[in-house]
Amino acid sequence: MTLEVVKHTIIESITDRASTIELWDNNITYIKLKDDVQIELEDAKKQYLFLKSKYNGIHKHLILVEPSIESSISKEAREFSSKPESNEMTQATAVIVKSLAHRILINFIIKITHQQTMKMKLFDDKQKAIEWLLTFKQQ
Repeated sequence: MTLEVVKHTIIESITDRASTIELWDNNITYIKLKDDVQIELEDAKKQYLFLKSKYNGIHKHLILVEPSIESSISKEAREFSSKPESNEMTQATAVIVKSLAHRILINFIIKITHQQTMKMKLFDDKQKAIEWLLTFKQQ
């Protein structure tokens, strides 16, 4: 099976203590977590406010999260990020897993968020994650 590489252009990019967030021209919001950082509640709230500022009330976000091998998330940030009101402007989130710890954590979050309208899925491959997110673009 051959995958077609999906190309994109970065429309806007911001960097903070914990991550870089890029808005791509294909409507995907890419969040790259920095190495050796733990996402704290303050970081999660900053990311939420940035995404909220870019939400037009109609087209929900398609989010691609790529943690580093050593990144983690605090209990408070995880709880905040799992709340329905934190995800009301997100249509789908694809998370690229790089370790067993990430897989366990994200599976736990998926179980919490499965009753919300946001879809969430794990991927080992960034390209497959992008292709999955783009299936929501026409909806």
